[in-house]
Amino acid sequence: MRYSANYDEVIKRAVTEAIKEFDIKKREESKTKILHNTKLLLSNYNNLSKHYEEAVDNLDYIELDEADENSCESIESNDKLFILSIRRSKFRTMIMVSHIQTALKVLKEDCIRKNQLIKYEVLEKHYLQNVPFNQIAVEFSCSEMSARRWKNEMVQDLGVYLFGIDAL
Repeated sequence: MRYSANYDEVIKRAVTEAIKEFDIKKREESKTKILHNTKLLLSNYNNLSKHYEEAVDNLDYIELDEADENSCESIESNDKLFILSIRRSKFRTMIMVSHIQTALKVLKEDCIRKNQLIKYEVLEKHYLQNVPFNQIAVEFSCSEMSARRWKNEMVQDLGVYLFGIDAL
């Protein structure tokens, strides 16, 4: 009886430790995913902005052959779903771009308040203006490693503004 109680205790401890390790690993994976998604959003910010500004989501831009009744019927029946899909995508993109713009604005204000605007400017130059790190380093009179470090700090901070508590 004594040995089985020890086995039960050992099993309980092992399971408890395994669960703790699993939770830690899941939190780390979540942070990595948020960091990845923040970089992905920043890398595609200009394209996302262009998408919602230029996506054709109504029939105003489509030239129809008024004499050909089939082309009008086709647009009326078959392509409405496609246009609605584009409109939905455009709307979702517009919301995300607005969310990114707001997060960038708050991050910039935070950097100004902390007297660290240079870090924000590195992020902006790299992601929004596609300036390579060697040019950023020359422009800000710093090393490429410093520019990369500042960019990484800003990406982490921006992740909190974009994804809230999940980024911590």
